[in-house]
Amino acid sequence: MKKKPGKVYERVYVHAAKVRIRKGWALMINSIDGYSQFAFEAVLNETPQVTVEVLNQLFDNILKNYKPIFHPKQIVFITSLPEEEYGQLFMKTKAAHHRFVYNREATLNAMKELLGSLRFEMVEL
Repeated sequence: MKKKPGKVYERVYVHAAKVRIRKGWALMINSIDGYSQFAFEAVLNETPQVTVEVLNQLFDNILKNYKPIFHPKQIVFITSLPEEEYGQLFMKTKAAHHRFVYNREATLNAMKELLGSLRFEMVEL
Protein backbone atom coordinates (compact mmCIF):
# COMPACT_ATOMS: atom_id res chain seq x y z
CA MET A 1 0.00 0.00 0.00
CA LYS A 2 1.57 3.26 -1.09
CA LYS A 3 -0.17 6.00 0.87
CA LYS A 4 -0.23 5.91 4.67
CA PRO A 5 -3.68 6.05 6.29
CA GLY A 6 -4.73 9.47 7.58
CA LYS A 7 -7.11 8.40 10.33
CA VAL A 8 -7.95 5.62 12.74
CA TYR A 9 -9.95 2.71 11.23
CA GLU A 10 -9.13 3.80 7.69
CA ARG A 11 -6.99 0.72 7.18
CA VAL A 12 -6.77 -2.34 9.44
CA TYR A 13 -4.26 -5.12 8.78
CA VAL A 14 -5.17 -8.74 9.56
CA HIS A 15 -2.58 -11.51 9.78
CA ALA A 16 -3.35 -15.18 10.39
CA ALA A 17 -0.83 -17.95 11.03
CA LYS A 18 -0.49 -21.33 12.66
CA VAL A 19 1.40 -21.20 15.94
CA ARG A 20 2.84 -24.04 17.96
CA ILE A 21 1.36 -24.53 21.42
CA ARG A 22 1.76 -27.42 23.86
CA LYS A 23 -1.11 -29.39 22.32
CA GLY A 24 0.14 -28.94 18.74
CA TRP A 25 -0.77 -26.27 16.19
CA ALA A 26 -3.32 -23.51 16.78
CA LEU A 27 -4.57 -20.54 14.78
CA MET A 28 -3.58 -17.02 15.81
CA ILE A 29 -5.09 -13.98 14.11
CA ASN A 30 -3.57 -10.58 14.87
CA SER A 31 -4.81 -7.21 13.68
CA ILE A 32 -3.45 -3.69 13.85
CA ASP A 33 -4.75 -0.25 12.94
CA GLY A 34 -2.60 1.18 10.15
CA TYR A 35 -2.72 4.76 11.44
CA SER A 36 -2.34 4.45 15.22
CA GLN A 37 -0.43 1.13 15.16
CA PHE A 38 -2.83 -0.05 17.89
CA ALA A 39 -2.90 -3.84 18.08
CA PHE A 40 -6.40 -5.19 18.64
CA GLU A 41 -6.93 -8.21 20.88
CA ALA A 42 -5.64 -11.30 19.09
CA VAL A 43 -7.77 -14.39 18.51
CA LEU A 44 -6.36 -17.80 19.35
CA ASN A 45 -8.23 -20.89 18.18
CA GLU A 46 -7.16 -24.36 19.33
CA THR A 47 -7.51 -25.76 15.81
CA PRO A 48 -5.55 -24.16 12.95
CA GLN A 49 -8.72 -23.60 10.95
CA VAL A 50 -10.17 -20.24 9.86
CA THR A 51 -13.95 -20.24 10.32
CA VAL A 52 -16.70 -17.61 10.24
CA GLU A 53 -16.99 -17.88 14.04
CA VAL A 54 -13.28 -17.20 14.53
CA LEU A 55 -13.38 -14.28 12.11
CA ASN A 56 -16.46 -12.84 13.83
CA GLN A 57 -14.61 -13.03 17.14
CA LEU A 58 -11.78 -11.06 15.53
CA PHE A 59 -14.17 -8.46 14.10
CA ASP A 60 -15.88 -8.13 17.50
CA ASN A 61 -12.48 -7.18 18.93
CA ILE A 62 -11.74 -4.74 16.10
CA LEU A 63 -15.16 -3.10 15.86
CA LYS A 64 -15.73 -2.75 19.62
CA ASN A 65 -14.86 0.98 19.57
CA TYR A 66 -15.68 1.68 15.92
CA LYS A 67 -18.11 4.57 15.43
CA PRO A 68 -19.05 5.29 11.79
CA ILE A 69 -20.02 8.83 12.81
CA PHE A 70 -16.39 9.60 13.74
CA HIS A 71 -14.46 6.99 11.78
CA PRO A 72 -14.51 6.22 8.05
CA LYS A 73 -17.81 4.69 6.95
CA GLN A 74 -15.95 1.81 5.38
CA ILE A 75 -12.83 0.17 6.79
CA VAL A 76 -10.31 -1.28 4.39
CA PHE A 77 -9.11 -4.59 5.83
CA ILE A 78 -5.79 -5.70 4.34
CA THR A 79 -5.14 -9.36 5.01
CA SER A 80 -2.39 -11.90 4.50
CA LEU A 81 -4.96 -14.62 3.82
CA PRO A 82 -5.31 -15.58 0.14
CA GLU A 83 -8.54 -14.43 -1.54
CA GLU A 84 -9.03 -17.71 -3.41
CA GLU A 85 -9.36 -19.65 -0.16
CA TYR A 86 -10.84 -17.11 2.23
CA GLY A 87 -12.60 -14.40 0.18
CA GLN A 88 -16.03 -16.02 0.41
CA LEU A 89 -15.55 -16.66 4.14
CA PHE A 90 -14.96 -12.94 4.80
CA MET A 91 -18.20 -12.14 2.95
CA LYS A 92 -20.13 -14.24 5.51
CA THR A 93 -18.83 -12.28 8.52
CA LYS A 94 -20.24 -9.28 10.34
CA ALA A 95 -17.65 -7.11 8.57
CA ALA A 96 -18.84 -8.09 5.08
CA HIS A 97 -19.98 -4.55 4.27
CA HIS A 98 -16.43 -3.27 4.65
CA ARG A 99 -13.76 -3.62 1.95
CA PHE A 100 -11.17 -6.41 1.85
CA VAL A 101 -7.80 -6.29 0.12
CA TYR A 102 -5.72 -9.45 -0.06
CA ASN A 103 -2.07 -8.42 0.09
CA ARG A 104 0.35 -10.56 2.09
CA GLU A 105 3.37 -8.27 1.53
CA ALA A 106 1.60 -5.10 2.71
CA THR A 107 0.25 -6.92 5.76
CA LEU A 108 3.63 -8.35 6.74
CA ASN A 109 5.31 -4.99 6.20
CA ALA A 110 2.73 -3.11 8.33
CA MET A 111 2.82 -5.71 11.11
CA LYS A 112 6.57 -6.44 11.08
CA GLU A 113 7.21 -5.02 14.56
CA LEU A 114 4.20 -6.72 16.17
CA LEU A 115 4.83 -10.11 14.58
CA GLY A 116 8.55 -9.90 15.39
CA SER A 117 7.74 -9.41 19.07
CA LEU A 118 5.69 -12.60 19.33
CA ARG A 119 7.48 -15.56 20.89
CA PHE A 120 5.71 -18.31 18.98
CA GLU A 121 6.90 -20.68 16.30
CA MET A 122 4.77 -19.37 13.45
CA VAL A 123 3.86 -20.83 10.04
CA GLU A 124 1.98 -18.80 7.42
CA LEU A 125 -1.37 -20.14 6.22
